[in-house]
Amino acid sequence: MGEQSDDQPEVVVHVGDGSEEPHPVDPARPGASATDPAPEHPFLLLTRTPTDYIQARYLDDGTYELEHITGAEHRQLFTTDALLVRDIVWSWVQRDTWWSDTVAWTTVDPAIAELHALHTELSDMLDGISVMDSVADELDQALSRADELLEDFDLEFDGTDDRAS
Repeated sequence: MGEQSDDQPEVVVHVGDGSEEPHPVDPARPGASATDPAPEHPFLLLTRTPTDYIQARYLDDGTYELEHITGAEHRQLFTTDALLVRDIVWSWVQRDTWWSDTVAWTTVDPAIAELHALHTELSDMLDGISVMDSVADELDQALSRADELLEDFDLEFDGTDDRAS
């Protein structure tokens, strides 16, 4: 039951530019997505399952944040060494234990991870509210313009209907 089918890759590669959800990339046909992940694509995520993945992000200060989750274990590392990032990711893909045995990872406290997830969720909700604010601003501008146009329109109503004659 746990066997890999030929049409389903063992590792799914996702890249993202930080502005949208990651999108999967077929390593056999990478196309335009096979570029350096930084700064155009500062986000690289490789997944085997939802609870087994490794992610590398290029941060604004020029450092890389790597994190991996295997089951309940959540660890991370920060480095400025792009070659180390490459070696760790490649070792993880190859199922070589070097990436976990040799590299000095920090275990992420589950409470901190939960706070980070809550922060991300609230940020997403607030982003949605800011979209609504811009829609409300557009609507206010449209109503103001309608008021201006109606001011120029002379509405003289004397109570008689010219169509009746």
